[in-house]
Amino acid sequence: MATKNVKANNWDGKSRVSNDTYRKRWHDIFGKKEIDELDESLKQSKRNRQEREDNEAYLKEIKNKL
Repeated sequence: MATKNVKANNWDGKSRVSNDTYRKRWHDIFGKKEIDELDESLKQSKRNRQEREDNEAYLKEIKNKL
């Protein structure tokens, strides 16, 4: 009967052992960057939406004048 390798339970099947230290270091390196990028994307989306609304209001105003 084969014995089960205990270390294999922590293996994610890709490249690294998935444990708390790995997760913490990953978040230290990439986590903040990801959050910052999402925040910037949200701000840009809000600016784009406001610009579209302003343009639509301007076009309606011009249309009413004609």
